[in-house]
Amino acid sequence: MHEILRRTNQTLRSLGTGVLFGALCWVAPLAAQTSSSAAGFAYIGTLDKKLLVFDENKEEIVSEIPLEGIPRATVLTHDQTKLVILTTQMAVETVDLAARKMLSHFSLSDEKSRPRIPRAGGTGLAVDPTGRYLYATMRASVRETDYYRIEPAQFVVIDLQSQRIAKAFPFPPEMDQGFGFAASYKVSPDGKLLYVFQEDVLVFDLATFKQVDRIEMSQPEYAGASPYRLNPPDDPYNEGNVITSVFTTVDPIVHKGTIGLASLDLTTHKSSFTPIGRALPTLGFLVSPDHTRGFSIMFSGVGGNRDTEWWVWDVVNRKVIKKVPFEARPTFKFGMSGDGKKLYLYGAGSTLEVFDAETLKSRKLIYLNKDTTTNLITLSAK
Repeated sequence: MHEILRRTNQTLRSLGTGVLFGALCWVAPLAAQTSSSAAGFAYIGTLDKKLLVFDENKEEIVSEIPLEGIPRATVLTHDQTKLVILTTQMAVETVDLAARKMLSHFSLSDEKSRPRIPRAGGTGLAVDPTGRYLYATMRASVRETDYYRIEPAQFVVIDLQSQRIAKAFPFPPEMDQGFGFAASYKVSPDGKLLYVFQEDVLVFDLATFKQVDRIEMSQPEYAGASPYRLNPPDDPYNEGNVITSVFTTVDPIVHKGTIGLASLDLTTHKSSFTPIGRALPTLGFLVSPDHTRGFSIMFSGVGGNRDTEWWVWDVVNRKVIKKVPFEARPTFKFGMSGDGKKLYLYGAGSTLEVFDAETLKSRKLIYLNKDTTTNLITLSAK
C-alpha cells in the first residue's frame, strides 16, 4: 500500500489535481434507474464468499453470486444497478445485480502493507453519484524488517474504473486519527460534498478534502439539550438533502434522556426537533417509500432476555403511533423491503425472519444455513 500510494502521488503531481477530479464535479441524474430484473430482490453477503439473492415476493433465496473474498461491508450505487463490496482481506469487488455476476476484483494491499478501513457508521464506505469513486478512511499497516509500522489515517478516493487508489488526503492535525468510530457518511447529490455525521455534521469539499462548513448539532436551537447524534438512514428513496432520523438528547441538570425525531436540511442547515418521550436504546430507523412512516426497534435490558418492541413513527405528524413487542434475540439487525410492506430481522444466527409492516406480525422464518457478514441491501421499487 505504501508503494501504491507513493506511485499514485507521483502520478497526481504530474497530472495536476484538476485533471483527476474533473469527473467528480459531474452532476449525476437523481432519479434511480433501477433495472427491472434487479428490483424486487434483496442481497446479503455470507461467510462462504457468496452474495445471496432473496426474492421479496416469493420470500425465499433464489440465487447465489460467487465472490472471491468474504464480504465485510457493502454500498449500493446511486442508480441501484451495482453493489460495491469490501472484503475481509481488504479487496474491492463490484457486482452487477441484474446480471448476478461479479464484474471486478482488486486488492488494496500489496506484499508489504495492508490497509485497515474501519466500520464507521456500519460500513465505513460511501460512493459518489456516478458510481465511479468509492470513499473511505484508511490506515495502512506496513511491515518493516523487524516491526510493523502503522501509518497515519488518510481519506482515500478509490477509482473503481481504473481499480486503484486515485488520491489519498491526510487528515487535519486536530483529526489525526480520522473520523470518529461511529461517524457515518453521505455524499451530496451533485457529488461535490461529503457530509460526515458526528456530534456535529462536518462538510468537506471532495475535490480537495478541505472542511468548508460545520453544522452544529451539538448546540441545537432548543433549550436544555446536550449533544446528540443524527445519522442518515439507509434510505434508497432519499434523493435529496433532507435527513430524518431518531435521536436522543440528555438534559444537563438531571441527565434525563429524551428521544425524538429530528430533520436536517443539508442545503439550508435548518434543523427541527420533536421530543417524543423517555430515551430508550434504538436499533436503526428506516423510512417507508412514501416518507410517511418510520420504523425502529426499541429495547431495554441486555442480552436475549431484554424487552424489544417495534415502534412505528408518523413522520409527518412527528409521533409514535404503534408499539408491538416481539421476542428478543441476543444480536440482530433489521431491514425493509423495497415496497415498504415487509420488515426483516436477520443477523441472529443464520436466519431471516419476515414481518408484515402493517401488523408487525411474523410472516415467515427462513433458514439460510450459513452465517451472514453484511447488511441486507434492498432496492427501491420505483
